[in-house]
Amino acid sequence: MNIQGVYAVASVADLAGAEEWYTALLGRPADDHPMPILTQWRNIGTAGIQLMVDAEKAGGSIITLVTPDIEREKSRLADLGLHLGPISRGDFGAIAEIADRDGNRIIIAEPPKGFTG
Repeated sequence: MNIQGVYAVASVADLAGAEEWYTALLGRPADDHPMPILTQWRNIGTAGIQLMVDAEKAGGSIITLVTPDIEREKSRLADLGLHLGPISRGDFGAIAEIADRDGNRIIIAEPPKGFTG
């Protein structure tokens, strides 16, 4: 298989509301709307994020976003009125969690300093 890209997908009930929330989370508007039930951000790190309308599955998705500075992101999100949960630290970095309007889990992860994988 020749893979050209990878997208994490969150199922949502209200696409417009979810797009607004993710625009705040990601700090930029969506790149495109390829079809009426789909919104996407390209080039988020080395992947992409898609929101897809599926009311039955809304709230059951998990997306992990890796950042070099979890504390800075927690502060930035707080300034936007978005609450990132407690930061848990371990031998392989740190993680914290936030949920979107549908209850989808977004895990913010910080790898150990110097990690490039």
